[in-house]
Parts: sequence; structure tokens; C-alpha cells
Amino acid sequence: MKYILLILLPFSALLSCKQNPDSSDKTMTTSVQNEQKELDAIMVVIDAETKCFFDGDYECWKNNWSHQYYAAQSWNNDDGSVDVAMGGDKIDAQGKNWIDTYYKKGENIVHPLVKKDKPVVKFFNDNVAYLMWTQYNANKDKSKYHISRESRIMEKEKDGWKIVNVTALWDTKNDIPFDSLKLN
Repeated sequence: MKYILLILLPFSALLSCKQNPDSSDKTMTTSVQNEQKELDAIMVVIDAETKCFFDGDYECWKNNWSHQYYAAQSWNNDDGSVDVAMGGDKIDAQGKNWIDTYYKKGENIVHPLVKKDKPVVKFFNDNVAYLMWTQYNANKDKSKYHISRESRIMEKEKDGWKIVNVTALWDTKNDIPFDSLKLN
């Protein structure tokens, strides 16, 4: 139960979003003028964070994150357990440790190629967006893809869009042969 609450905590940031009083279904609204432009900017950040992480570039990876106290990163482990890093400092420490330990600062490229389905996107206002997609992470020898279900909460800060929340749930049992995936 503690982990569920920790995973859901970043969603509380969305509660402060403006609601349209004329809406009968009480859905959150947005005043985003050009959602495609904003989505393109968000995807640059998401793609950079993923590439930097898998390439073992800590400083590059860190630059794509919000360092706020309410930022969170959660994932499942092969053994069925989960891990959650809450707050910018803990996310930074976890990311640096992971990059140094497993990716050897870029010497060990574990996932040389990543492909994503088109994300489902919801802008809550000009500064908050939620995205989710299926991601395909090639193994080291590019013989298969490991599937992950990904979601992000993005927040626009003074210097652009930043990641506030990552939830990455990996299917560790079912892989896809590398040559069978038909994505752009």
C-alpha cells in the first residue's frame, strides 16, 4: 500500500489544474495554444532522457528532470518487487548509481535501440502534461525487444519541459523478436 501511495503522489500535482466550470463532465481543460508544438518539445526531452540514461551519460540524463521534492520515479524489478525514488535528490542519486553501476558511464550499452508507440497525451494546462505509451527496448545484441509500459508527467519550468514523474513497468517474461517489430 505504501508503494501505491508513493507512485500516486505525483498525480496530486494535477489536482491544482484549472477546471472548466461550463463542463458537465468536470474534465480538466487546457489553454495550450499549440499542443503539437508543445508535444514535440516534450518528446525531445523524453527521448533525450531515455537516450542519455541508456548511453550512461549522467549529466545529460539529469538535465531532463525536474529536481523538485514532488518528482518521482518508479519501476518494477525482475523479482516482482518495486522501487520508488521520491524527490529530486533521491532520483539524482539513484540515476547516478544505476548509470555508474550498470551502464559503466557509457561503456556498457544495454539497450542500443528504443522504439515507442505513439503516446496518448493529455495536457491539463499550459504547464502540465501526462503521456503514456508502449516502449520497445532492444537487447544488447539486437535479437529481441523487451517491452515496457511507460508514463510521464511533464511540467514546464523556466528553462522548458522537465520530467516530474516516470513510471516504467517492464514485461520481463515476454520479448518480441527484433525483426518482427513494425514501427517507424
